[in-house]
Amino acid sequence: MNVFAEYFEENNITYRRNTILQFGNSWQLIGNIVLANPGSATPIVNITQESSVKLKKFYKSYRFGGIFNVENWFEFKVDSTMRFVEKIFNGEYVGNNKELNGVVQLFNIFNIRNPNLEKAVGKIEIETDFMFPSTIAKYFHDKPTYFGFSKKALKNKTLQKIAKRIFNNSSEKILSIYKKGFSDNAFYHPMYINRAYNQNHFQWYKDQVLLPLLKNA
Repeated sequence: MNVFAEYFEENNITYRRNTILQFGNSWQLIGNIVLANPGSATPIVNITQESSVKLKKFYKSYRFGGIFNVENWFEFKVDSTMRFVEKIFNGEYVGNNKELNGVVQLFNIFNIRNPNLEKAVGKIEIETDFMFPSTIAKYFHDKPTYFGFSKKALKNKTLQKIAKRIFNNSSEKILSIYKKGFSDNAFYHPMYINRAYNQNHFQWYKDQVLLPLLKNA
């Protein structure tokens, strides 16, 4: 897995957004995931010229020619949550492991980088485009999309509003696996899935969400 993302500081707050998880040799979009906020992953180096060219091409294809500021882009260290994301999309949690080849876009309902959710929430002040990516549903392109906001994040009214907007703006195909809708769906974080996937009580979630997610490909 190669990880790329925008990383910058604004008013003493560090942001990470538009995270790209790239597998194998392909840069075709194969899935999306929306979590709470960026965690512990840290930048390693500035992206190479080769990576810059590929990311710009990806943006042209899947971000409708959106602005790509190469100075803000870095290659990142893979953190544990990203490994769990890989297991969601390669089918390991449902016993259908396959090798991924392509890009999974990792979004968050707010982009303040801090592994401590409570501290990150405490830094929320005003809504800005780079803090809350409320319009990202247009970038999903009907690819399998997992929502793992977590119940803890949704206790915050501002974050709940952003998450609901992203969810409701998603296509019918994407929402077809979330039959319980926004209010009643669990939206488990990948870390919880990694702990619970072998437990009996979790089988319903595997059958109703994780398996249908892979079939939506």
